[in-house]
This record gives sequence, structure tokens and C-alpha cells, in this order.
Amino acid sequence: MSTTRKRNGFWDKIDSLETARQAANQGVWAAGLVAAITTGLILVSMAMGEVPEGMPAINAWAFWDVGLFVAIGWGIRKMSRVAAVAGLVLYILEQVVMRISNPALSTSGFFVTGLLILAFTNAIRGTFAYHAFRTGKLVDDTPPES
Repeated sequence: MSTTRKRNGFWDKIDSLETARQAANQGVWAAGLVAAITTGLILVSMAMGEVPEGMPAINAWAFWDVGLFVAIGWGIRKMSRVAAVAGLVLYILEQVVMRISNPALSTSGFFVTGLLILAFTNAIRGTFAYHAFRTGKLVDDTPPES
């Protein structure tokens, strides 16, 4: 008997080690996307010599930020709860600082910001659930395959 789970991709039910990993992997992708976008902005900023209007002020020092998000993504991939929480906190702090320091920044990025916050939140859900399943605090609801 095969059971199909209804998935929406945004806030799926976490009822097994597998679904916990899937939720956590959203944070891996989010951290990778943040690192990639930041790298792109650094390269554009360095190539142009100055920051274009509407872009956040960024320079080569932002490569530290790239390194942090790469490390966070790696940590989430290894199911680290600390990395998952750090990813969400660091991303939110950076967004707040960026929008306060540059009020002329486009508001079109709010949608992507919301999606990334949701992905990092799912990483927290996934990593904490993963460890709860591993220690037996949660029971795996996945039916055995026959």
C-alpha cells in the first residue's frame, strides 16, 4: 500500500527522518543562494568601481559574509541546529541593517527575502526534528515498505 504525501514545498509536515532532511535542505539552498548573490554583487561592484544606485554598499570585505553563509550551508547539510539558527539570525540581521543603512533600496526584494526567511525557518524545523527523531523523542510515522 503506497501512501502519497501532499506537499506544498513551503511548510510540509515533518514526520520522518527523510522529511526532516528535506526541510533542512531548504536552508542549504538558501545559504547557497545568499552566498551566490552576494558574490555576484561583490564582483559587479568591484568591476564598476563604485556601487550603482539602488544597490547595497558592498566591497571585497563582503567575501567574509560569503564564507559565513557557505559554512552555514555546510553545517545545515550536516544537520547542525546551531548552523540553522545562525543562518536565520544572520540573514535577518543583515537584511535589517541593509535596509536601515540604505532606505532607497528597492522594495522588490521583500518577496525573495520572505522566501529565504521561510527556507531558513524550515532548516531550523528540519534540524531540530531530525535530532528529535534520532534520539527517539519523536516517532517516525513513515509506513514500512512492503
